[in-house]
Amino acid sequence: MSNFFLSPQSNTNTNEKDLGDKLVYYGEVVATLGSIVAIVGSTILYYQDIEEEEAAFEEDTPVTNRQLIEMQQQITRLQQKIDQLENHGQ
Repeated sequence: MSNFFLSPQSNTNTNEKDLGDKLVYYGEVVATLGSIVAIVGSTILYYQDIEEEEAAFEEDTPVTNRQLIEMQQQITRLQQKIDQLENHGQ
């Protein structure tokens, strides 16, 4: 029984071995091509995201300035209300 695993099987057809080798080879080729396509696709998506972030940053700049002005106005109103409550309490 121990020689069973060590000795090559004589009843295996060489055509079957050739077919198996071809299938393994073509499988590796397909896997390699798939990896290349995945890398190219992820690179394209990465550069698209960078371009969108830069465009969004440029578009958001005026909105950010407006938001800062509104926040300053709200702080001023809150300070006035605090002053009114302090003066009303005295």
